[in-house]
Formats: sequence, structure tokens, C-alpha cells
Amino acid sequence: MATQSEGRVVYPLRRTFRSSIRLNFNHLLMKEIAGYLINPKIPVSQDNLRVADVGTGTAAWALETAIKYPGVAVDGFDISSEQFSPLYSISNVRLIVHDCFEPFPPEFVGQYDIVHARFWLCLVNNPDAPVLLRNLMTLLKPGGYLQWFEPLAMSVTVWKPDSNMQTPALEQHCKVWAKPKPYTTYEWVEQLPQLFHNHGLEAITTDRHRCGDQHRAMWGQSNLAGYQDLIDENTEGVGNAEEIKKFVGALEVEMKKGASFDTTFLCVIGRKAI
Repeated sequence: MATQSEGRVVYPLRRTFRSSIRLNFNHLLMKEIAGYLINPKIPVSQDNLRVADVGTGTAAWALETAIKYPGVAVDGFDISSEQFSPLYSISNVRLIVHDCFEPFPPEFVGQYDIVHARFWLCLVNNPDAPVLLRNLMTLLKPGGYLQWFEPLAMSVTVWKPDSNMQTPALEQHCKVWAKPKPYTTYEWVEQLPQLFHNHGLEAITTDRHRCGDQHRAMWGQSNLAGYQDLIDENTEGVGNAEEIKKFVGALEVEMKKGASFDTTFLCVIGRKAI
């Protein structure tokens, strides 16, 4: 769900503590669904690994990765520091304000063994994806790995316990996922493996993770929380707040009856040439 300003997609959601709860919840949920922080196809045994987390948000992934791999130095980048978590005693993390669509300062170029990207969907349309990818690749050392994790928005479908059950709100929700605004183009997500190939990244793996029954309600609740952000923000270009409120109410009714939606998440791993 995105708005546009001068050709660039603008982040449509809020950066309040409630928004941070949703991001942290999504982090834990995606880790549970995928089963990893860093894909097991990426080697992490070498000393002095440097990792970049781009679009770090609350830095939940960066902080947990730093704790799990204490010998790794993790830098989290985001256009805003408003949702950065306190580092407490975690000394192997830095959080840096930077627009990841813009060239990175020289001190970060070619410095990272692993670059992690996740949930860029609401900020990236088809023309933006190659621009962002090329910029992220500049962070990689020769032989470094890029891990990119996204929901397959155009493949979201309604799930219901009874085929005769009427689910108009959920069906509309799936359409919103696929194309929230007339200018939205999300084909790039399905095309990520080819995009990696076109930019010279060696294909390591492309994994698809289904949202299972045990996570279905959680993912649905997270989506409702995202709509609540839109209601609170009343963001220009994403719909009237009162209309969204009614829509969310209809979604809640259908979800309480056991209906939901199926989402598959894509994780693509590519390696920069040595």
C-alpha cells in the first residue's frame, strides 16, 4: 500500500510505538514461518563477518542476528530513526540513517559479506526494483550474499473452511494486496530470481514459505494492524479513513468465522561474483 510523490513511492504507514509492535511481531512471525534469520545456504562460520540490514525499521532482525552470531558486526540502515530500538548492551550493532535508494557513503561500499532485505513491497514498484537492487549490490564484498524476503502479493488467495462461505471482504483484501493503487506494480517480486540473474548475481536458492494454519490468524491480525495505521494516519491516496474502518470491521467478521487468506513468502539468495 503506497502513495507516490514526484515519482517515488512514499511510506504510507505510521512510525508510532504501535506501528513498531506490528513490525516486531512480523519479524518474529517471519522467522517462525521461514525457520531462520539467515538462510542456511549462506555460510556464517568465517570470522569477522559484516552484515547489512537494509530497511531495518525497528532493527529487530539486526539485533537478533547480532545476538545469535556474536562474532558478526551488523549495520542496520533506514531512512528514519524513529523506530530504532535501543541497543542496550548489544555492542556489535550500529543503526544508521540512510535512504537505501540513494548511493551509500564510500565507507560502506564493498564492505559486507551478507546484505539482508525484507518487506520492501510497499515502497517498490517494477521500475524501482532494479534501482534498489543495484544499490544494495554496491554494499557487497566480492563473493558476498544478498538475502531478499518478500510476500508474493499477487498470489494471495482467500482461505475458508467451507467453500460455500461468503467472503467478499477477504476477496477485496486479496485484490488490495495485488494492486492497492492504480500505479502499483508488484510483478518484480515474482521476478526477483530473474532480476538477480540479470544483474550478475549467482543463484544460490529460491525458497517459498507458506503461511501454515498455525500462523494464519497471526498474519491476518498483522494485516488488520496495518490497516489501523492507515486509519490513524489517514494517508492521502490510500483511501478514506472511515471507509477503511468499515472494511476492517467486515474483515474481522469473516476472520472470526474461520476464513482467512493464504500468503506465500519468497526468499531469494544471490551471490556476488568473486
